[in-house]
Amino acid sequence: MRREAVVEEVELKPLGEFRMGCDAYGIIIKTNFGHIETFKDVPIMIGQTDSSECIEQSACTRYLSIKGAFSTYIVDIKDQAISIYRTTMRGLNNELCDENPIYGTETHHIKGLRRHYYLQFPFVSKDRFVQVFADYEVIRRRQIKELRDAL
Repeated sequence: MRREAVVEEVELKPLGEFRMGCDAYGIIIKTNFGHIETFKDVPIMIGQTDSSECIEQSACTRYLSIKGAFSTYIVDIKDQAISIYRTTMRGLNNELCDENPIYGTETHHIKGLRRHYYLQFPFVSKDRFVQVFADYEVIRRRQIKELRDAL
């Protein structure tokens, strides 16, 4: 028997003023498969408190698309795992790079949302996601620095 994934609550966590007059909020997602607290300290919503603007559940109910201020995440509710579709990287000298993260050889196609997502970042358990993404950022910052130095 397959259990349907249900988002029971999206709890906002105030992070303070992001820029003048705009508050930022992190989120905790409570589902019938467990709580996802990975985004509680990440600016997901800025200047708004309506989570329906940035969170979408797939037609099969298994996945969530979370469009944050600087990244778009895909959450697998049943496996309690997270991948990232799009992010803004900041280099060591404040270079900005908006990119689709590619890490390893694993790929996934996620359908049933407003758009089709082609993920090239692996799904990682919610407890390990922050560390795995930090490892990716170290590699990308080094690559951006090498590219800048080559110019």
